[in-house]
Amino acid sequence: MAQIKSPKAQEFDTLIVGGGLSGLLSAHVLEATGRNVLLIESMETLGGSSRIGQTKAGPVDHGLKIFPATPETHAALDWLETVIDEKIERTEIDAAPVTYDDGKFKPYVGFGSATVETASEVEAYAVEKRLLLSSTPKDWVQKLAQTYTGALMTQSYATKFIVDDTFIIETLLNGTKRICAQEVVFAAPPQQLPELLGDGTLPARVRQKLNKGDFWTSVNLDIVHGHTVTDSQAVHVLKGANEEPTIGVFHAPQADGLQVSQWLTLIPRDQVDEEELVAGALKQIKRQVKRAYESAFDGLVQERILVVPGSHGSLVGQFDPAGRLPKIDNLWIVSALFSSHRNTVGAILETQRILGELGPAPIHEAERQLGPHTVTAEA
Repeated sequence: MAQIKSPKAQEFDTLIVGGGLSGLLSAHVLEATGRNVLLIESMETLGGSSRIGQTKAGPVDHGLKIFPATPETHAALDWLETVIDEKIERTEIDAAPVTYDDGKFKPYVGFGSATVETASEVEAYAVEKRLLLSSTPKDWVQKLAQTYTGALMTQSYATKFIVDDTFIIETLLNGTKRICAQEVVFAAPPQQLPELLGDGTLPARVRQKLNKGDFWTSVNLDIVHGHTVTDSQAVHVLKGANEEPTIGVFHAPQADGLQVSQWLTLIPRDQVDEEELVAGALKQIKRQVKRAYESAFDGLVQERILVVPGSHGSLVGQFDPAGRLPKIDNLWIVSALFSSHRNTVGAILETQRILGELGPAPIHEAERQLGPHTVTAEA
């Protein structure tokens, strides 16, 4: 692969777009190979959807995080430990998911013949056995952010990728600053790529898959209860008639008498700007929690709302190879959407896979010729 150079752009070996967990992991691993890395993040602080959420009961993860007790989860955590240089203790709990119906709790066994559009997303949370961890995503991104020593630009957006032939030769940041990188690792929502690449760069069917796929926005509600509501460790799947499910867990009661619970429901991605729909989703969460636990909001201490556009969905099987786009040879996409293992576990596994593809040497030193490769969007 020829060197990509621009006389007017600041040059790096690798540009990483997105400073969440996947972006920070990528930055650490690639910087350790000797690459000159630039990490950009649109927000003021790093962490993305894994950053710390501050509540009156102390820090919590930024939204509901569930770790199924599966070999894949253990493999993801094993690799993560090598990157953050820290042991993650794991306690397996057997707490089958529950639902609430006819005035009582029942084992959750699915939705039967009912049509639930988000069923596949719900199943990723409704696990029979899950892991409680000694540290969680909020802790991992904090450590990664503190120990990263490469170039960093926060409050910086990629606003355009300039493509020549089959390579991104420049990236425009915040509409004005020009960056040239041999490799671009995209750790932001892949649905943003059609707009960044512009018309004519991607085949129409690829643009459609990224623009019109079954993606969902999560509406999250963290509740700080003024008393212990329940000792249950089960994942709750609560659903009223003609509603998408509400999913949540209660964390262990605290010594100060407070208890935190975290909940989410999903709405179509393209409706995230409809304030009434988001407000309706929040009312639904509260209604379902109160229906199951009548005293849940007695002595309420705090509610914390989080809306994450395009957080859920799947691109599994849509691209071959996964995480690559046709006719863009120096772009690698890191996203849980390409993994059959959803959410945080999928994000970690996809990051590990893509970093394996990038290899151990900086691209300008590697004695490897990428040459033209074939990337297809499956029909």
